[in-house]
Amino acid sequence: MRELLNNLNRLNHVYDQLDLLNFRAHKNLPLTFNKEDSKKLLPQNKRLYFSYSYLNKEKKRLTNLVLNQVIDLRAPQFIKDSTIHPQLIDKALRLKNLDQTHQNNNFELPSRNRKINKLKQLIAMIEDEHINPCRGYLNQIYVILLLNNLMPLDIRHEPYQAGELLHNADFRTKLLQFDYDRYLYQEFRPENYLKFLIYSLIHRLPTYIRSYDVRDIIPEAAECGFSSIAYEIVIDGVKECYITFKGTEANVDKSIKSRSKRFEKSVLENYKDWNYNVNSILIGSTKDDRQLLVAREFIRYLNSQIASQSLIYGIGHSLGGHFVQTLQLMDYCFDAGYTLNSAPINLNLVKNVKPELFSPETWKKLFDLTGDSDGTKFITPALNNEIKRLLPHDYSEIINECFEQDMTQVFYELPQTIWIGQKWEYNLSNWKYPFKNHPRAYLSSGEIHAYQHFFEELFAYLSSSDNSRQVVRNSLSFINARTKILRETIGEQKTAKYFFDYSNYLYQSGVFADRPQMVSKKFIEQNNSLFRGSLREWPFLKSINFDMFGLATYFHVIDGAKHFLNRTPNKL
Repeated sequence: MRELLNNLNRLNHVYDQLDLLNFRAHKNLPLTFNKEDSKKLLPQNKRLYFSYSYLNKEKKRLTNLVLNQVIDLRAPQFIKDSTIHPQLIDKALRLKNLDQTHQNNNFELPSRNRKINKLKQLIAMIEDEHINPCRGYLNQIYVILLLNNLMPLDIRHEPYQAGELLHNADFRTKLLQFDYDRYLYQEFRPENYLKFLIYSLIHRLPTYIRSYDVRDIIPEAAECGFSSIAYEIVIDGVKECYITFKGTEANVDKSIKSRSKRFEKSVLENYKDWNYNVNSILIGSTKDDRQLLVAREFIRYLNSQIASQSLIYGIGHSLGGHFVQTLQLMDYCFDAGYTLNSAPINLNLVKNVKPELFSPETWKKLFDLTGDSDGTKFITPALNNEIKRLLPHDYSEIINECFEQDMTQVFYELPQTIWIGQKWEYNLSNWKYPFKNHPRAYLSSGEIHAYQHFFEELFAYLSSSDNSRQVVRNSLSFINARTKILRETIGEQKTAKYFFDYSNYLYQSGVFADRPQMVSKKFIEQNNSLFRGSLREWPFLKSINFDMFGLATYFHVIDGAKHFLNRTPNKL
């Protein structure tokens, strides 16, 4: 058994190293955006490929070894329960199948731009390893061993301290990631995985665990797209409740076998989240604030169910971080909390939902401080201190961790958006990453408001959509209609300037490889088709950099963002 556990641990370490290698490869991807920087790729690629070659071989070796050891495993528990051994073999076979599928895939390297394409090929190969599903099946082996007393335990002597798990970055990121990977654990209750996770990190065992899924408790949660799971835990007499809030990610429920139904659910789930993002965070209206209302109801329910004197912690990523901050500002319901790449609080939303939180005078002061009537909106340390003095609490128990250039940071420059508590910004040194997280340096307040208005109208137009096909169809219809308006008004000075400034911001952020140009009279007179004419007049539209979209997404989601957390943050 110990030999099997040693090999399981080695395989888990290989997964961690592949995950880190994926981050290192993505870190180098900006070097592919121009020829001068791409010269640095050759030595980088050699090191990355050498590491990958070793890890891939080691993963294959250990996967085969674990499968053989699991098949040959004998234990008295197998006699008492004949289902245990087949379960272990099934999980080991799934690991083997994932590895074999990857080994059978052929990755052909294009002949041109070899340095650039080799890096992209490496990223494709690492992602084809399917590290998260592999981790899921490996964890299931651990869970089965732990639940059936097959795992020799190494319990530490020191008792558990309150908040110990909360301040463990691995625990927070793995607990958040579990919400996306739950389809892998359908045979187990969430409590089973959490028991293993806790033991693996702190070498103490909880005496009580209970999970609460908001969608099992409040029917409206699924209708509006809100996702949250709470875990009530008792370790060494310390009672805690961890409430995780899911972010907006294009995740696919792989427990649904039908591809069309998976697509249907994915589109609708993301539409519901983005509908809330736009109306409640981007705009600050109450057109669809149901997710926040359900979140408050869920907190009230938990307070009526969990043990008295339990410490309640909030953990959220992206949109989930917005809920942690907003709920703490409105109801002061958490003893502490962490967010990762969190969306901001919108004061318009808070005032609409809980106007009694501040006096009219305080509301006015807050809106004056966070508005952009003077053409600017940037929360400096001095401005943040002024905002803090108007709030009812210090909120230092909330720590907002973020990649400094994460795409959610642009929302903090929208009018009436704030953050509470501490903000820890992480970044890499001596690194080129083009995304500009301060759009105010490129866009005026009028252009920011036009951007908000565009998405407000888009989601108002989509509100009549009943299914995923209608969401897609209506989105295309809306964009076509707005493109027609743009073609008809492109000759106006204001429209031309706005379009150029938006394009220039995207160019500066690496979305376009070519620099945009201003509209000329010749373009207006000779081209009656916006798209056909713009490709001649504005060749930058053909230079869209899809790699930048993937890179910005990777550094936003948990898989990429977690690797920044071992750096020293800039604490605001």
